[in-house]
Order: sequence, then C-alpha cells, then structure tokens
Amino acid sequence: MPTSTTPSKGGRPRKSDVEAKSLHIIETASRLFAQQGFAATSVEQVVAACGVGKDTVYRRFPSKLALFEGVVEHARVQTLAHFQTTMATQTGDALTQLRAAARWLLAVNLDPTLIAFKRIAFSEALVVGQAVANRTDDPIMDRLLSLIGEAQKAGALARGDARFLAAQLINCIAVGPMLDAMLGGTTYASSRAQNVYFDKAWTLFLDGAGA
Repeated sequence: MPTSTTPSKGGRPRKSDVEAKSLHIIETASRLFAQQGFAATSVEQVVAACGVGKDTVYRRFPSKLALFEGVVEHARVQTLAHFQTTMATQTGDALTQLRAAARWLLAVNLDPTLIAFKRIAFSEALVVGQAVANRTDDPIMDRLLSLIGEAQKAGALARGDARFLAAQLINCIAVGPMLDAMLGGTTYASSRAQNVYFDKAWTLFLDGAGA
C-alpha cells in the first residue's frame, strides 16, 4: 500500500501546499503594502513578486481589499502569538507581569511594519475602514484586564473600573510614541529611547492608578 501523500498528476493539492502558497502570497503582499502603501500596490505586483499565477492569487483574494484584509489578519495572528509567547515567560506578581505586558505594548506599537499598516488604515479609511473592522475578541485586552484585576485584589492598584485603567495604561504607554512614528518621527526608534520613555510613563501610570 503506498504511503506517500503527494497527489497524483491532476489530483488535488495537499492542504499543506495550499496553506504554504497562501502564506507566501500574504507575506509578499505584506512587504509590498508596508513599503509602498495601499494605493501604490497592485495585485499584479503581488502576483509578479510571488511568482505564482494571477488566478492563484484571485482564487484566495478576489480583490486588493480582500488581500489587504488577509495581510491585516495575518499580522493580528502573529502579534497575538508573540504576545502569548512573551507573557508565557513572565514570572512574579500581577503588577510585575502587567509591567512586562505594558513594555511589550510599547514595542509592538512601534513595529515598523505594523506602523505602515496603521498608516494605510488611517489614510485609506474611506476604502478599507469598513472592511478592516474592529474584532469583538481581544485576548490582549483580556489579559490586561485580568492582570489589573489581580493587582487590584493584591492592593497594588487602586480599586476602580479595570477597563478604564487598561485604556489609560495603553494611552499612557503606547499612543504617543505610536503617533510619533506614524508621522515619520524617530524619537523612539532605539530600544534605549523606548526604555527611558517607558520608565517615565510607567511611573506616571502608577502615580495615578497606584493604591
């Protein structure tokens, strides 16, 4: 009995091959969108850069907008996986882990590729604003809320609306540097600059939210 999973000539491609090809298309499109923006990137450019047939791309992504949606979803999944890996290595009490999560938030919101996608989402809002919609599930926010709740119970943070505190933490730590980067600034490009800013912003957050 043959054991090979390779399809015969004319047979259906293996699932792993299909997934690998889709990933190759997404990664290629991600690079082009990040480098050139939404308007300047065409599906034809992606096809040429991928080295696959045009029909292969359009079967998976029937429009440029659908392709960009795929790129954003891929980035979301990768970002979540990176967050979960980072937090899995953290030890200590809830406040210590919350600090680690906040430092991760600063770094990820300054990631050049994600900054490029955010620029697209803002500048092309009339085109992609409805398609790239906010998701109802947010595991990162859920983890922040859990850590804030634990820190409140331990007396390390003041009692109050955990979701409000989480929003203020994000604003305090990540929003300003992210906007600076989106406008082309390089103030927080180095790890050293991020560390200096983060220490000040974390202290400010604790001054307001600390028990």
